[in-house]
Amino acid sequence: MHAVIKIVCFLVFATAMVMGAKPVLLAGFILVSSLYLFELVRGMPTQLHNVLKMLKRLRWLFLSIFVVYLFFTPGILLLPDVLWGPTQEGLTQGLLRIAVLVLIVAAVNVLMGSTGQAEFLSAVSWCLQPLAWLGLSHERLAVRISLTLTAVGVLRTACQDETRDETSDVVVAKSAESSSSEPKLMAIAKTAHHLFDRVINDAEQVSLQAITLPEQSRPPLLQWAIPVLLATVLLLVKIIMTGAG
Repeated sequence: MHAVIKIVCFLVFATAMVMGAKPVLLAGFILVSSLYLFELVRGMPTQLHNVLKMLKRLRWLFLSIFVVYLFFTPGILLLPDVLWGPTQEGLTQGLLRIAVLVLIVAAVNVLMGSTGQAEFLSAVSWCLQPLAWLGLSHERLAVRISLTLTAVGVLRTACQDETRDETSDVVVAKSAESSSSEPKLMAIAKTAHHLFDRVINDAEQVSLQAITLPEQSRPPLLQWAIPVLLATVLLLVKIIMTGAG
């Protein structure tokens, strides 16, 4: 499938998940699960391993969203004897928002795992061509996305190195202090400070590099039927299930 078509399919899918109700989320879950199941059948579980790692990194974001919806959504109290607390509507909405994010993250993982970085950036540049009508440079934006993706990988490696270096200091501090929270907070602050200094120093010392985006061919006309079919299916699911309810 052409990279541009993949991006358009992802945008259709993400929009449907954000705006859809429970039946649409269920349909999205079936679609994404089918992709991962197909990979497992082929004996290539890399995508599943990657998405689990991505979801693990987002666990605190999911928890924050759940708590906010649970306690700040008006509705019927789960504990009727209290004046303020979690609500039934908050519980439902919190779980739905988390489900939407999980499905979008899973779809992003499929998109990035099936598309090379150069191919992806070239497709993004092709999709952003209408910005030229507004006087904006789509090539400049695509290059910035490329630099951001590269910087994320470098920063992740640097963070792992700094965390590894600080581990021994944290262990020593915990043995010397009666409270374990203070050394941990100090280690986090120290690691962040070192990372900030490292990023600034690397940015000042790095030499200028020429970034060339490969030419992106025009997507085959027949493949445009794929995102249209995807949008149609998700829309029909919403209409039929809403009417049945």
